[in-house]
Formats: sequence, structure tokens, C-alpha cells
Amino acid sequence: MQPISRTLSCKTETLYLLNISPSSHLALGNHISALYLNESDFSSFNGDSLMIIPWHEHKHRAKDWCEELACRMVVEPNLQDESEFLYAAQPELLRFRMTQLTVEKVMDWYQTRAEEIEHYARQVDCALSLIRLGMERNIPGLLVLCDNLVTLETLVYEARCDVTLTLKELQQMKDIEKLRLLMNSCSEDKYVTSAYQWMVPFLHRCEKQSPGVANELLKEYLVTLAKGDLKFPLKIFQHSKPDLQQKIIPDQDQLMAIALECIYTCERNDQLCLCYDLLECLPERGYGDKTEATTKLHDMVDQLEQILSVSELLEKHGLEKPISFVKNTQSSSEEARKLMVRLTRHTGRKQPPVSESHWRTLLQDMLTMQQNVYTCLDSDACYEIFTESLLCSSRLENIHLAGQMMHCSACSENPPAGIAHKGKPHYRVSYEKSIDLVLAASREYFNSSTNLTDSCMDLARCCLQLITDRPPAIQEELDLIQAVGCLEEFGVKILPLQVRLCPDRISLIKECISQSPTCYKQSTKLLGLAELLRVAGENPEERRGQVLILLVEQALRFHDYKAASMHCQELMATGYPKSWDVCSQLGQSEGYQDLATRQELMAFALTHCPPSSIELLLAASSSLQTEILYQRVNFQIHHEGGENISASPLTSKAVQEDEVGVPGSNSADLLRWTTATTMKVLSNTTTTTKAVLQAVSDGQWWKKSLTYLRPLQGQKCGGAYQIGTTANEDLEKQGCHPFYESVISNPFVAESEGTYDTYQHVPVESFAEVLLRTGKLAEAKNKGEVFPTTEVLLQLASEALPNDMTLALAYLLALPQVLDANRCFEKQSPSALSLQLAAYYYSLQIYARLAPCFRDKCHPLYRADPKELIKMVTRHVTRHEHEAWPEDLISLTKQLHCYNERLLDFTQAQILQGLRKGVDVQRFTADDQYKRETILGLAETLEESVYSIAISLAQRYSVSRWEVFMTHLEFLFTDSGLSTLEIENRAQDLHLFETLKTDPEAFHQHMVKYIYPTIGGFDHERLQYYFTLLENCGCADLGNCAIKPETHIRLLKKFKVVASGLNYKKLTDENMSPLEALEPVLSSQNILSISKLVPKIPEKDGQMLSPSSLYTIWLQKLFWTGDPHLIKQVPGSSPEWLHAYDVCMKYFDRLHPGDLITVVDAVTFSPKAVTKLSVEARKEMTRKAIKTVKHFIEKPRKRNSEDEAQEAKDSKVTYADTLNHLEKSLAHLETLSHSFILSLKNSEQETLQKYSHLYDLSRSEKEKLHDEAVAICLDGQPLAMIQQLLEVAVGPLDISPKDIVQSAIMKIISALSGGSADLGGPRDPLKVLEGVVAAVHASVDKGEELVSPEDLLEWLRPFCADDAWPVRPRIHVLQILGQSFHLTEEDSKLLVFFRTEAILKASWPQRQVDIADIENEENRYCLFMELLESSHHEAEFQHLVLLLQAWPPMKSEYVITNNPWVRLATVMLTRCTMENKEGLGNEVLKMCRSLYNTKQMLPAEGVKELCLLLLNQSLLLPSLKLLLESRDEHLHEMALEQITAVTTVNDSNCDQELLSLLLDAKLLVKCVSTPFYPRIVDHLLASLQQGRWDAEELGRHLREAGHEAEAGSLLLAVRGTHQAFRTFSTALRAAQHWV
Repeated sequence: MQPISRTLSCKTETLYLLNISPSSHLALGNHISALYLNESDFSSFNGDSLMIIPWHEHKHRAKDWCEELACRMVVEPNLQDESEFLYAAQPELLRFRMTQLTVEKVMDWYQTRAEEIEHYARQVDCALSLIRLGMERNIPGLLVLCDNLVTLETLVYEARCDVTLTLKELQQMKDIEKLRLLMNSCSEDKYVTSAYQWMVPFLHRCEKQSPGVANELLKEYLVTLAKGDLKFPLKIFQHSKPDLQQKIIPDQDQLMAIALECIYTCERNDQLCLCYDLLECLPERGYGDKTEATTKLHDMVDQLEQILSVSELLEKHGLEKPISFVKNTQSSSEEARKLMVRLTRHTGRKQPPVSESHWRTLLQDMLTMQQNVYTCLDSDACYEIFTESLLCSSRLENIHLAGQMMHCSACSENPPAGIAHKGKPHYRVSYEKSIDLVLAASREYFNSSTNLTDSCMDLARCCLQLITDRPPAIQEELDLIQAVGCLEEFGVKILPLQVRLCPDRISLIKECISQSPTCYKQSTKLLGLAELLRVAGENPEERRGQVLILLVEQALRFHDYKAASMHCQELMATGYPKSWDVCSQLGQSEGYQDLATRQELMAFALTHCPPSSIELLLAASSSLQTEILYQRVNFQIHHEGGENISASPLTSKAVQEDEVGVPGSNSADLLRWTTATTMKVLSNTTTTTKAVLQAVSDGQWWKKSLTYLRPLQGQKCGGAYQIGTTANEDLEKQGCHPFYESVISNPFVAESEGTYDTYQHVPVESFAEVLLRTGKLAEAKNKGEVFPTTEVLLQLASEALPNDMTLALAYLLALPQVLDANRCFEKQSPSALSLQLAAYYYSLQIYARLAPCFRDKCHPLYRADPKELIKMVTRHVTRHEHEAWPEDLISLTKQLHCYNERLLDFTQAQILQGLRKGVDVQRFTADDQYKRETILGLAETLEESVYSIAISLAQRYSVSRWEVFMTHLEFLFTDSGLSTLEIENRAQDLHLFETLKTDPEAFHQHMVKYIYPTIGGFDHERLQYYFTLLENCGCADLGNCAIKPETHIRLLKKFKVVASGLNYKKLTDENMSPLEALEPVLSSQNILSISKLVPKIPEKDGQMLSPSSLYTIWLQKLFWTGDPHLIKQVPGSSPEWLHAYDVCMKYFDRLHPGDLITVVDAVTFSPKAVTKLSVEARKEMTRKAIKTVKHFIEKPRKRNSEDEAQEAKDSKVTYADTLNHLEKSLAHLETLSHSFILSLKNSEQETLQKYSHLYDLSRSEKEKLHDEAVAICLDGQPLAMIQQLLEVAVGPLDISPKDIVQSAIMKIISALSGGSADLGGPRDPLKVLEGVVAAVHASVDKGEELVSPEDLLEWLRPFCADDAWPVRPRIHVLQILGQSFHLTEEDSKLLVFFRTEAILKASWPQRQVDIADIENEENRYCLFMELLESSHHEAEFQHLVLLLQAWPPMKSEYVITNNPWVRLATVMLTRCTMENKEGLGNEVLKMCRSLYNTKQMLPAEGVKELCLLLLNQSLLLPSLKLLLESRDEHLHEMALEQITAVTTVNDSNCDQELLSLLLDAKLLVKCVSTPFYPRIVDHLLASLQQGRWDAEELGRHLREAGHEAEAGSLLLAVRGTHQAFRTFSTALRAAQHWV
């Protein structure tokens, strides 16, 4: 370092070096500059000035005086500047030419020089070296440039960013831009390293320039970065944790502030995890210095945690939101409400629907959000929003859940003061708000529904039904829903929303009447509908009046005057003034015959009509009054007794109310005539009588009316006694006139008869009375003609009976034929009074016949007591019943006896009714079968009184005493609840069996059929009593039982002692094995005793059981389950099993040889034995059994002759047979160690393990091995496995693999034929056959001569040739054979023949095919053409397709139009009708597609020909599909020609499949100008998720073809750009940017 001086000097040569041109001598100048500048230094002195330290010059000699400048100036005035050439090329350097350099100039030169180096040479390092050199020499003002060069060097050489970046561009950038540029190229794994290497130094440089700017730069950078992604900011924060030594952000307050702003600035909604990670980087409260700012920041961090928890809850429920959203909306109640609504609605739309627990979790989360963040929102609002979303979720279960969240009634919200909640009360939405929510939800559902059956309507109804107390608003909505249903019932098709929005609801009623013209008869329904619709608002009078006016108008259109009158009467009664018009219309209707009513209607109309109508109505009223007066004159109405008694029914309104069922207006005219009026008319003159009868249009009306009277006899026909009949219709009391009420005990008086009001009108007479009077009047007019009064009198008697029995009897006594009274009596309800009346009637008639009385006097007969009279006549008739009385009298006596008997029956029935046993008294009296069943039912009792009544009733009604006793005995056994001893004692006390013994067969039948099934099998005592009764009653030889009652009794006595738990009924059941019943009770203690009893017990086949069979089942039980005395616990190891076996062997001498085999096989070859016993143990047991049998053979047991005979009879198996059986079993057990069997057993495949298990159980028996081998074959296992299995088994078996395969094939054929063959489960027979054929094929390929293809063909040929089975299975069978074997030429021909024959038999059964028809290609073509010519139906064409597919491809060179497939398609299309043309076109398309990738695939010429055919038939769509599916370019061009010619695209020429084919063929560009292009684009956009087509590639093709706008529009649509932004200019820019 040179010494510093305050003088500034420099040599002239220095200027030369300083002014070297950077452009021409850049490198040289740089080095020279460095060289010279290294010799000079700038230094500060006391901080206030700088100076240039001059160079130390060493001259070789002293300068001569003449060389001094002053001397030279004198000699050479114009001294030439030797350095001028240096500035000639660069005059801009002249500013640096001076004798003494200033600091400013030097600083300027350094800056200029460095900038020129960077600008011209782009050597940033050289420029930086120069600046650093100047700074080392203390040149001021170079720091900023140095920092920029350092930054530029980092960007260019380290960060590898844009190499074209210049210093000038960098200087124009802001610091934040430089920082972003530095960090933009950092990878994720080196981001932190780059931050330390690049960002931190850069920030330090910025900080030196402007203190405090580094923090702002870092904050701005991180916040901007966090806006798009928190991934990189997180790394910065992770390396700024408080516990780290080296931190990027050392200040903790700054760390928290930046972190908070980063999180809140992030606009992404998938950064929640990163936010939590970032939160972990912040210092905890209490760390570091505690200042007010720090505390505030910690509070903000705590608030951030709450906000993050809310974001987490939102994400949990699938509603991701940025953190900033929660922050920005936490104080906005409106936004908070919107968020809650969006959250709940989002949950409601989830599929599948969420559960109730999920909803409740959501509610809790909402409340958490409200408490933690959204405090601006009331918790009540959360409940309301939650409930509202439940209601609007379109799920019934959610709506019911919403009901739990609300106060559904006013009383539930304000419960009584005395009722206290247990625990914390469950929050519910207030009652008023609940109503609002329910109404809003129901209205939404209602308005969105299409009709009443719409599911939304049920949801609306469900919502409304939540409010239980139905306030008016709720009720109105429910009524509206109900009204929609009523409207549909009336045929009004209208949307529910239209009903709601209808301003004039009465128009809906009008529409109902319009759609259902006869609905005016349903006034109640229409009025109800009007109320539901709230017609006329809340004014019920106005509503009713409007509807009734419409009904009257409609009734008048149909001329239904009765209905119109009824509605008008109601309108008049309510005084509705607007109804005057319809009343006047009805009053002026000529067809309405009720003149009096019409007059009232006109009067009402006159009262309420407007003044302008009075004149017309007065004229009409006057005309009507004239008509009424005319009728009165015709009917000779007279004034009598000071009262106006009208004889004309036309002036009466009450009549028409009672005329239901009486046809004709004339009959109605007579209903109001009274007796007094008629008599007055008849007593005047003959002219009056004629006038009366002439008033009736038909003079013989009464004759016709008789036919109307008969069906009314059993009905209420509006008679005079209608009210009384209803009250006393069962005739329990005697009806009488009120005048006689005090004379008769307990009488019945009709209310109408007992009321004495002011006399106003004559009481209404019955139709029969009027008819009787009219008939008699006709008799008076037409002398000689008699009126038939029987029907009338019977009707009058029936009407009078309940109210006035004396009058009814008088009517009956007036009958011309006495026996006709039966018709009246039979109609009445059976009662003591009615039956006594009938008996009294016939007693009077009989008495009158036997002792006639004078008619002019009252005979004392009618004053006698009726009971005494009945007794007297009955006694007399009974005494003289054999006298020769007239026939009519005999008939009367029979009727008297009949009614006396019925009266007696009724009396007995009353007694029964008093027993309170549910007896129908009336039915008991009339129904003999019911009477018998009732008596027998009464016998089923333990009450002595009831039983005595049953006995007496049986004797009274001739019910067999035997039946009563038998019924009682059955009751004792079944339902009495008595013990057996009690039953026995009661039967003896009642002496039942003396009577029951009289019919042993019936007794046996009843005992077996009714009593035996009710006795339990374990109730030995009752069974013993049962068989004792059979024995004692002589039933021992009856029935077809193998065991006699005596034997049963002995067996039961023994079994009761030795086997009390035995089910004896199961033991003796002919349909069950007795051994199954004995097995549970056998033990070592009772086996000997029971073995002595079993010879008396028959088996199913009728033979008696043997002790050996008993020991057989007991030994098996003993071995497997043990015995308390012999084997105390169930064995668990081989030694224990062998010990159990040894115990069993002690009893082998008691077994027959056949039973011995059964026991040993059960121990060694049962499924339990295979599972529980080892093979060695089973071998040992078999050896011991062999040894035992050999011992039996060598030393036979000593038996008596009976035992030997029984053994010979019971068993055909000898000990020698047993020995052979056991030796074979041992040999089979030895084969279990064979390597093949062990490989199966140890295999990991369950199927092979199953084969090993089945082989173990088979014991090498031929049938079992055969079945197992067939199952293996059906599973498709190799034939070698089957052969190996057969070889391992103990032979000889005489079974070959060929036999096995043949059996398997037969099973498959049986399954294909619809049989019940078992293929090892529900398997497809064809799949099974494929497995078998594959196994045979593999065997043939390996050279195994087990089964040949010829064998398979031989077995399957009959099935394939049988036309009784469907075609397709047979063809599939042949195809399976053909695919698996290389058949010989003859076999191939045969296969083709079978296929052809099978197809022809299905559709052309009359065509017999021969082998010659399919021998060569020419013959096949001829056959095809023959069949084609005869085909006209779709099914035949389908079989032709099958036929061509079954044949080999035709190799001859045909003209393309003669190609069979083309010919077939041509015929199909030319012979089709317009109805099935489109279907056949699709069939042709399917046919061609079935040929793809096959040997029969059509060439391009054939496809073209078919497409031309389709086009000729106007089938464009299938034609285009065929052309596009081809790979031929010419066919694609043909398709484009057809597409271009289309002007309108619709479903007939375009579908989704065609659009996919166009895209697959890459024809999008060529379709731009066609109408198909928009549909192709829509289809492409809808199928983007499939990833089938690359949208960007398609856009590139469009742009290359010059369709830039279309390409850009397509790419905009693919990226989801809104339709409003897809403008032409945007599309062009998008194409340029993305393609």
C-alpha cells in the first residue's frame, strides 16, 4: 500500500492507459488498466477527502533543460499531442482527458468501463473484477454497481436463469423482481440451499444499500409466493424455527407476522396441511422477549389456530375453502350464514346419503365453528340452518331427524311449569321459526313436484306433518296437497305450482266440472275441495255459495232437477243472494215436475234479483202459478175441517224425499194421499173417481206397481212405520198403538205415534197403503176385475209388525191364502214374540176352520188369551192328528207344529245364550248343522251343569249319545288339563265306556285320528292308558298296526323303568326308524334290558328289530361319545381311541356279521373317523377286527337253534364275507400312504384336498370311486390323474379313464338336455364340457392313449343330431370339438354337416340336408341360395347368419355382389318392411361386425357394396358406421361425402357411437365445415375423462389445417373456460399460445 497524501497528481501517461478503447482493445485495455491501477490507490483521509497517490518514477537520467515543457513551447509553439490518436476512434472518452484526475471522473470511468465490458463482452466476472478493484482502491460510489454485478453474476453463472439478461435490464428491475428471478429456477430439493446461497446474500446487499428493506423484500417475496403455493414458503419457515442455530428469519416477531400474512394470502383451498406445518414453525407463547407487539402476534397466531380448525372442519365435510376466506368472513354474519347453508346443503347432496350420526357430527362441527370463529352468527341460526338443510335434503329420514331438532307444537316450546327437564334440555328450534322452516321446505317440494305421486309431494307432506298441532299456515299447505289429489281425481291435469299460483281458485272448481261433467253429484267432495283450496278466502258462506251455484248450473245442463233442487234448497236456506239466477233457471224448467218447489224457487229469485230482472221473473212466476191452479182443479181438491189438505202430490216436497226406489212419477203422485181424502173423493160422485184415475197416465198403473212392491218387501221403502221398524226390528217387544199402551205389559210404542202435536197435515202413508187403495178404486171403476191384494197385505203386515202387532195380524188374517203368511213370518228375525205370533195365527185359522164363526158378530175366539188358545189347539190337533182332515187343514197343522218346534228350539237357544258360551241363538234355531256342532261343543266342558245341558239337548235334537261321550273323551285327553289318573276317574264316573264300547270301529277311528296325535311321545303313562282303552274297548284287532295294544302296554311298562326319556311315539312310528328313537336313551346300564324288548318292535319294512342292530347303533355311540361307566370321557388321542375301540370289541360277539361290518366301517371309514383318527389308528382297529373275525370263524359261538335261525334270517352276510370286507378295508388304508394320495392330501388347493378326502372315504368301492373320478373329470383335471387314482385303488375295479370320461360326457349331455344331472354345483354345462375336452386334448397331445377324439365325437354325435334340443347348444358343442382337435377331412365334413343339419332343423325342418349338400363349396353356395330364396322372416335370416358362420369361408372368386354375406344383406334389406327397416339395418351392422378379425371378414369392396345398399334404403347411420370402422381410406372418403351432404343432424343420422368413430378415424378436421362438427366437439368434451382422445393433438391438427379459431375454441372449452369468454379473438390467442 502506497502512503496516503492529500495531493492529487497523476502522470500524463496514465491518461493514455485510462482511455484505451473498450471496443477494439477490450482485453488488452482491461489488463493494462488493472496493471496501472494497481499502482495507484484511493484512500480516505479523516473521512472528508480523497487523493490520488502519484506513482514513484525512477528515471535513468535527469531531464535536460531543453526537454522541459516551457522550453519546448518556445521552440515548438504548436506542440503535437502524441496521445491524440487514442481519442480519435472514441471521442466520448475525451471527458476523461485531463492532467489531474478527479475522484468523480475516476468513479465515472470505473462505472462506464464496467458497463461497457458487460455490454460488449458479456463478461460479468470481468466487469465485477474491475469494480472490485476500484473498491479496493477506495473509489467511492461503486457499491450499487458492484451489488448489481454480483446479483447478475449469481443469476447468470449460478442460478442459470436467462443468459440474455443484461446489466441494464437488471438495473431497471426492482429489488423484489431481482429476488424472484434469483429463486425462480430453484428446485424443491435445493430450495433451502439456494436460499442460503443466493437469497440471504442478496437481502444483505439490499440491506446495506437501504437499511430495513431486506425484511420488506423477504416479506413481499414470501407473501407473493404463498398466494399460489405454500410449499416453498414453508421451507423458509422450517429453517427459521426458534430452536435452530442458523435461521433464515432470525427475528421471531417478523417470523410470526410474515407467516400469518402468508397463510392468509394463500388462495388455494388444498393447503391446510401445509398451514398446520407452517404453524408448527412459529414460536410458542413465552419464548423470547415479551413485548406488547409479541403478545399481539401470539394472539393473532391463536386466532389463526381457530381459523385453521374451521378450515379443517370444512375440508372434513368436503367444502374446501382458502384460509383467507374464513378470515375475511369471520365478522360477516351474512357470509357466515351463506357458508353454513352451503356446508349443510353440500352434505345433503352427498351420494350415498350420509347417516344420522354424520348429520349430528355436522351440527356439532357447525356449533364449534360458530363458537371459535363465526361469533357474529348466533348459535340459534346454526340450528335453524341445520334444520332447514335437513328439511330440504329430499330424504325422509333426514326430515324425521329435523323433527327432533324443532319444537313441533306450541305446548312443547312452553311446557307446564310443573314439568321439569331431566338434565340439560336438548336444544330445539323455536316453534315460530320451525313453522317458517317447515313451510319453506314444503313449499319448495310442492312447487317442484309434477303431480301428486311425485316423491317431492310425499316429502312436502312429511315436512308439514312434523308440526303436530297444525296451525293455520301448516293446515293450509296440507289442504293444498290434498286439493291436488282431489283435482287429479276429477281429471284435472295441472302442475301443483299452478294450483298455488292460481289467483282465482274457483276456476279450478270450474275446471273439475268441465273435466268430469257428472261430478256435480259429488257435492260434498267438491265443497271439500273448495275448502281445501280456500276459495273465497276465509269466508265459508261465500265459498259454499259459489260452489253450489256451479253445481246447480251443471245439474241443469244434465236436466238433473233433483240434484239441482237439493242444491237450490241449500242456497235458499243459507240466504245466499247471488244464487237468484240459478234458482230462477230451475224454477222455469218445464221438465221439473215439482211445481211447489218451483214456486218457492221463483219467490226466492224475485226477492234477491236485481231490479232489471224483476219483470221477467214476475212473468215466469205468474205462469207457474197458473199451472198449479190447473192441477188443483183436475184433482178435485176440497177444503175440509178448516184445514187445507192437498190431494195433489205436486204441491208436496216431503214426498220426493221418501220416494227412493219407487219408479215413475205417477207412483210418487199417490204417495201423499190420505185415507180421509180418498174416502171423501170416493163418496162424492163417480165423476170424481174417474177424474182421480184419469189423472194417472196409465189406468192399469197399480198392476205394474205390484212388480215394484215385491223387491221392496225386505227394504225400508219409506212407509208409515219406518222409524218404529228401525227401533223394534228384532221384535223383542210387542208393538201397539199408544192407546193400548197401558193394557199390554212392556209394550213398544213408536215415537212418531206417541207424539201429539198440533194437527198440521195427514201422516205419511206407506206405498202399500196407497197401492191398496188405488187397486180397490180400480176395482170400483172396472167391475168384475179383482185386485190381487196378497203382495200388498204382506207388505203392510211386514211394516206394521214392529209397531202394531195387532194391526199386522189383521192384515195377515185378510190374506186370500192362509199359507201365504209364511212369507211374512220367514222374513222376521227369530224371536219368541214372532214365533208365538205365527203359532197364534195358525191356531186362529185352525180353530176358525174347525168351528166357523159368524162374521157379523165378534167371536170370543179373538178375545181369548193367545197362549191358552195355542195350547188348546195344539193339544187338540195332536190328539186327532190321524183323523181324515182336509188337505188345507193338514197343511195348517203342520205349520202349527213347525212353529211350536221352532219356539221350543228358540227357548232352548235362550238357555244356551244364558250359558255365555258364545252361542248364536238365531242360527241355533235355524241351522241343524250348527245345532249339532253346538251341542257337541257344549260337551267339551268340565262344568257339570253345562255337560248336563249338552246331554239333554242331544236327546232333544236326536244327536247321538255316543258322539257326545266321544267328544267329551276327546276333550278330556286334549284340552281339559287333567292328569291321566283324573281322566281315568272321570271317565269311570260318567260311565262313558259302556256306551263307547258299542261301536269299537268308530271308537278306534276317533282315538287314532283325534286323541293319539295329542299325546306326547314321552308321556308313557298316558300312552299306556290310551292303549289300555283300545284293548278294553275291543279294538285290539282293528286297524293295520304292527303292534297290538297289549304289546304296547307291556313295552310301555318296561320302557317306563329302563328308558324313561324314550320318545315312544317316534319308536313306533311306521315312517321312522325305531333305532333313531332308541339311540339317545341307550347306555351300558339298559342295553341288555332293551335288547330283550326290541324283537317285539317292527322296523320300517315290517320285520322285527334284532338285538344285533341295537348293539350296532349303541357301539357307535359308545365309541364316539363315551359312556359314564365304560368310557367316562370322549377320547382325544390315538391310545385313547384304541382303548375305546377295545371296549367296543368286547361286544362284537353280539353282532351279526353284517352289523359288525357296519360298526367297523363307522369307526374307520366315516367322515368323523377320517377327521379325528390317524391312519395308523384306523389300520390298527381294522387289524384287531380281522383278528376277532378270524377267531369267530375258528371258534364258533355256541348258540341255540332259535338264535341261529334268527341270524340266518336277519343277515345274508357271513363271517367270511366280513373278513374279506375288512381285509379290503386294510388294503385301502395301506394305499393312503401312496405318494399320489399324499400329494393330493398335502396340496394347497382345496379341490385336490377334497379328492384325497373322498378317496379316503371311498374304501376303494367301485361306485364311490367311479363317482369321484367322474367329479374329477368334470372339474377338468388331467386324465392322468384319473388313471393314477384308479391304479392306486384296491382292485380289480374294471373301470378305465375312458369309462369315466364317457360318464362325465353323459352327465353333461343330460344337463344340456334339461335333466337334473349334478355337475358339482350350479355350473354352465358348456364350460364344463370345454374343460373335459381340453383335458382329453391335453392327454392326446401327450401321447396318452386313454381317450381319443373319435370317442368324444361318438358320444356327442347323438346329442348334436337330435333336433329335439335347441340349436345353439348343439352348435356350441360342435365348435368346442372343432376348436380342440385337428379333425380329419371326413370328420370336418361331418362336423359341418352336423352344424348345417342342426341349423336347418330349427328354421327349415322340411328341408332334409344330405352330406352331399355341404361336401364342397359349390354345393354349399347352392344350398345357401336355395335357403335365401325361401327366407322372409328375421328369424330365418338370423339362422342364415349362423349357417355362414358354421361353414368354412368361401375361397372362390365371386363377383362381390355374389358374395354370400352381401347377398344375405341385400335380401334382408329388400324384403323388409318400413316398420322393421331400421332394425334390419342394425342387424346388418351387427352381422358385419361379427366378421371382424375372422377369416370371413368382408373386403373393402364388399363393405362398400353393403353401404350402398344401406344408403339406397335410407339407412345412413349404419352405413356411415360400416364405412368408418373400415381401415380403408377410400371408404373414409366415401363416408365424408355422405356426411358433407347432410344438412340437418338428428337422431336418425347421428349417435354417440358414430361421433366416437369419427374421432377414432381422425376426421375431426375434415368435418369442420359439416353440421356434425358441433356434435363431435360436444361428444369430445363429454368424454374427456375417459382419456380416449388427446384434445391438444386435435387442436394442433385443426391449427395446422388453418382452423385457428376452431382450435382455440376447442382448447378453451377443454380447459373449462366460461362460454362468455370464448370469443373469436380469445380463441385465436389461445390457439397461438397453447398449440
